Amino acid sequence: MAEKDLQRRTEPAPQAARAIRSGATWLGLLAAFAAGAGAGWIGGRAVGASESGPALASAATAPDEEAGAGVTLRERMLALDPFVVNLLAEDAARYLKVRVELEAESPALRAELEERLPQVRDGVISVLSARDVADVTSYEGKTLLKQDIQERVNGLLHDGRVRSVLFTEFVVQ
Repeated sequence: MAEKDLQRRTEPAPQAARAIRSGATWLGLLAAFAAGAGAGWIGGRAVGASESGPALASAATAPDEEAGAGVTLRERMLALDPFVVNLLAEDAARYLKVRVELEAESPALRAELEERLPQVRDGVISVLSARDVADVTSYEGKTLLKQDIQERVNGLLHDGRVRSVLFTEFVVQ
């Protein structure tokens, strides 16, 4: 008799067992949903989606109306290899490492930039190495530096102009 009493206490009643399984099922579903939603949110952030929507993520592949039908920004951008130059400094040797991307008016102009790459790089190096540390560390200084690079490169071109100069890496040491 004591054995049957012990067995009744350790075995859950059928209704209680169903409730436990049902609760575990709902808990498992809730956990799976939360994990999926979190992964989707993180994944969306990783590929560039934001609160402004997917338009920001696909801006580089959207056709540009000013450049002509069907021309994307990516087709007009030219990424230059990094530049490392000495800056003018009185106290110690100072260096600037910068990555520059040029936005051309058209893919044809991008091709001209690629053909003239040694001249373009020489012009950029000349502009960069003529600066001192104070010129390149302020916002205004960087803006003027971009304008000077744009003017120098545009002076080399025959069939158009560079629309903008972008710094994708900028380190002063």
